[in-house]
Amino acid sequence: MDKNQLYLLDLHKQTDANIESLRAYAESNNVPIVDRITLEMIKQLIRIHKPYEILEIGTAIGYSSMQFASVSPKIQVTTIERDETMLVQAQKNREIFNYQNQIRQIEGNALEQVDSVNDKMYDMIFIDAAKAQSQKFFELYTPLLKDGGIVITDNVLYHGFVSDIGVVRNRNVRQMVKKVQSYNDWLMNHEDFTTNFLNIDDGLAISIKGASL
Repeated sequence: MDKNQLYLLDLHKQTDANIESLRAYAESNNVPIVDRITLEMIKQLIRIHKPYEILEIGTAIGYSSMQFASVSPKIQVTTIERDETMLVQAQKNREIFNYQNQIRQIEGNALEQVDSVNDKMYDMIFIDAAKAQSQKFFELYTPLLKDGGIVITDNVLYHGFVSDIGVVRNRNVRQMVKKVQSYNDWLMNHEDFTTNFLNIDDGLAISIKGASL
């Protein structure tokens, strides 16, 4: 981590301290959660775009969904998770930090849960689940996104390997990197969305539905 990043992290140390306490748990238990600078960028996008209905693909321990909900009491988050251990921990965390009324938990494989969440349209979708399935998640759930809505995809640089796949020696990792590269290319050329990629933390893609003026 370079000095600039450390400086920016220190500036943002006032982020919700209660929820932020979960980061230590996540790090010690190898639970992937959104990086802090990326989180602050997403929360700023939420303040600008004012999404009242957010769909999250990948709950983990509930960290990001609670951080999103913390921006405004008007925000409702629907989040999907299939891991039973994560589901139990996320429910516990929502009770501890009192976000039960703002967050709706859907249990199951996100590839199979469209019918569980299609009772409403969403202003924002956050994709932070199995990286190999990002394109499928995007295709499945963006029909539920309002015109002008945004899709945020995390980890689009995949540990720096996407820009330099030649350094990858592990076959499985190499296949994963190729899938992320393919998703990024597909996303950039999607005729119904305008996408911008940000080189922060592990990479962030911000896609706007029907963004042409």
